Amino acid sequence: MVSPRSKCSDAIERISSGLGELDSLIGGGYPKGKTTLLTGGPGTGKTIMAMHFVHQACKSGEKCLYFTSEESPEEIRLHSKQLKMPVEDFEAAKLLKIYPALGERMKEVEWQRGKPISSNIFKHPIDTIARSDASTIVIDNIGAYTMDVTLGRFREEIDYLIHKLREKGMTGLVICDETIDTRYNSVALYSVYGAIHMMKRENPFTGNMERLMNVVKMRGTKTPLDYVKYNITDCGIEITK
Repeated sequence: MVSPRSKCSDAIERISSGLGELDSLIGGGYPKGKTTLLTGGPGTGKTIMAMHFVHQACKSGEKCLYFTSEESPEEIRLHSKQLKMPVEDFEAAKLLKIYPALGERMKEVEWQRGKPISSNIFKHPIDTIARSDASTIVIDNIGAYTMDVTLGRFREEIDYLIHKLREKGMTGLVICDETIDTRYNSVALYSVYGAIHMMKRENPFTGNMERLMNVVKMRGTKTPLDYVKYNITDCGIEITK
């Protein structure tokens, strides 16, 4: 007999995260047409998680828009090759567009010196989203756009960004570094459909460092209550039993 909760989960269309083990833990993948927030500190593998998602989405014929605000497109391409998830063929097939948001951010910083902050902190991504025919999107990461905005304004801006993604029917993976997430009291969690936190910590029993994921929320989905242990290998993220 199928429980009401299972029926609810099955009704949600999914797009693979690119990690089969993670998909099995979150109902089959990221909810289609919704936005999932990925948070974590440096070295936890947030960008690698994004690459798994992009690679699998493009392999499945989904068009993807990738905003990179901390690395250049060349660095993303090199990183993808090192992880054995090359993206150049997807770019050539017009399935992937890497948007060099790092350069746009630097121009914005130069323009804002001594001037009022612009009316919309996510102006460049939103303008590009409006023109795009992509079905999936990665923004890596939103912390680069926040500058010195207040908590109230950040909540309004992130709500607006997620609203625009929902209007376009895009499946989004939005990355936020842990420092910015903490600074804004994790309010972005309330704007998104799902959220996964990645962390490094010392195992109290072995004294060794370990990497863990916490599926903070995934609406309409039965999610694990326990932390999910993972490693970073030459081929990307590997979830361990």
